[in-house]
Amino acid sequence: MRNWKINIGNFFFKYRSFTPIPLILGVFLLFKPVKTGKIDFLIDILGISISIVGEILRILAVGYSFTGTSGRESYLRADNLNTSGIYSITRNPLYIGNFCIFTGLIIVYSNFLALGTFVFFLFFQYYFIILAEENYLLSKYGKSYNEYRSRVNRILPSFGKYIPNRNRFDMQKVIYKENDSVFNMLVMLGIVLVIKEFNNKEKIANPIFYIMAGILLFGSYIFVKIQKKKRHTKN
Repeated sequence: MRNWKINIGNFFFKYRSFTPIPLILGVFLLFKPVKTGKIDFLIDILGISISIVGEILRILAVGYSFTGTSGRESYLRADNLNTSGIYSITRNPLYIGNFCIFTGLIIVYSNFLALGTFVFFLFFQYYFIILAEENYLLSKYGKSYNEYRSRVNRILPSFGKYIPNRNRFDMQKVIYKENDSVFNMLVMLGIVLVIKEFNNKEKIANPIFYIMAGILLFGSYIFVKIQKKKRHTKN
């Protein structure tokens, strides 16, 4: 019988793009932003900076990764084993990136109960996902993966045994693969800022700014999707 933790991890991995949605909706419905007065701007800068760091981690992981890895499939897949670059610092840079993105956005939202709830959920979900991935990689790569995980921490970064990237940075792959992540992050940031401003001031001072930013963001997202589809059609 398969380990129940692995089963839970496989479930969360399959639906990892959708599992945060009910929690996000719950945060908006159950928690209101807390008015933070003069430090509100600093809180926004802190949260946005953490989210940007998270996306940078994802970009580095995706841009230098081997083909057939670090993807958005709903099933476990690793055509190669990433062990260099950022993967020689931590075994799970993508999940650390996701954690930073969500945590930063909730910090901007300015409600510590919401932050605690989300952090707990992320720890819970990624704990099981990582166990399932490790089980898959161990069964596929055996000794090679055992050596790798004995050298590199699961989560906590360690720079002592850094190995330079074996691959060249692929910007095109980043644009196509990270389009959804960047779009979702910016949409969520916009929603958080609108809700926060309305809660604090009972009005939106410059709605045109949000509308124009939304149109530009959505247009860019669709453009990248179209280009990606054309590329796949040619191939």
